[in-house]
Amino acid sequence: MIKRFYVNNFRCLEAFELKFDSMSVFCGANGTGKSSCLDALLFVRDLAVGNCFLGNASNNNGRVVSSLDFCYWSNSKIQEFELEFEIDSMCIKYLIHIEQKADFEPPRVIKESVICDNKPLFQRELDGVHLTESQKSFPLDWRQSALAIINPVKELKNVEKLKNALKNLLILRPNVRIFESESLTENQYPNIDLSNIISWYRSLYEDQEWASSLKEVLSEVWPEDFKFINMLSLGSAKSLILKFTEIDLQFDKLSDGEKMLIALYMLYVSLKLGKVETLFIDEPDNFVALQELQPWLLSMSEIADKRHQFFIISHNPEILNGSPVSINYFFRDNHSSPTRIKPLDIPDGLIASEALAMETRM
Repeated sequence: MIKRFYVNNFRCLEAFELKFDSMSVFCGANGTGKSSCLDALLFVRDLAVGNCFLGNASNNNGRVVSSLDFCYWSNSKIQEFELEFEIDSMCIKYLIHIEQKADFEPPRVIKESVICDNKPLFQRELDGVHLTESQKSFPLDWRQSALAIINPVKELKNVEKLKNALKNLLILRPNVRIFESESLTENQYPNIDLSNIISWYRSLYEDQEWASSLKEVLSEVWPEDFKFINMLSLGSAKSLILKFTEIDLQFDKLSDGEKMLIALYMLYVSLKLGKVETLFIDEPDNFVALQELQPWLLSMSEIADKRHQFFIISHNPEILNGSPVSINYFFRDNHSSPTRIKPLDIPDGLIASEALAMETRM
């Protein structure tokens, strides 16, 4: 379970701390840092699990970050990130600091550590990585994180638990317009934009409980005429086909909103059955109507607990009305001030969307 995220000197995030429960909605005006917070989390996660490299690293398969997004009013050339998890009743903290001295120099990791219940498991400085339990040390390329390459030997088993928790942070910003219409392979994880949705479906579909649960919830979404959803072979590729009472429709024939509903309920079933442990999703309300989104949000709230975490960013204040989840409000005083966050205060006699409108005008 993710408990805390600290960011310093990333875009508009300066000495910014975000604490997590089981489920929250994040709201606020444009430019207040909501998406930047997710981008920072994505950056740290990808760096920590080996999907991201710093500087010129064209010989790897991950994304390359050649320059850092500092707060433009800051003179510091160091970014600081901290993540805190509760795993098997332990508190495990991950810290990483990254430096870019000048625009023409590549960024590098200058400090990194993992601490479990106040006991360091490893520490990294510019001279290398120091494994505190075994007293071993080794040098490491500044372009990558130590966490990504440390082997899970016995004394570092909790490091592996942290890496697994990071891998299970699913961070999404869905874009229905680029969803694939067919797939040539299976993908264990979805892309951030969910463009590989069918490839991800193929991976999940092998679990009959998952497939049956998705069919059941889609029957509630379209109770009048939905029959089932299944894989469709197209030569060497595969797609999805939905059978309704009087028509069969391939995935690419559905409306944008229908595709998004399928994606949202795939996420719901995956979270419910433990395929996903923690989900962050940015603006899922871009393609679906309010009356379609609120039942999904309610379903998500019903399964949220320590092992099923869910966090949503939304620009649609109407989805907050009657929401059973906590609401956190992002704000900035002006364009040269850092992002701050507070619980949304809902005065007596007002609904959440009205309270949000009042905050935005202040």
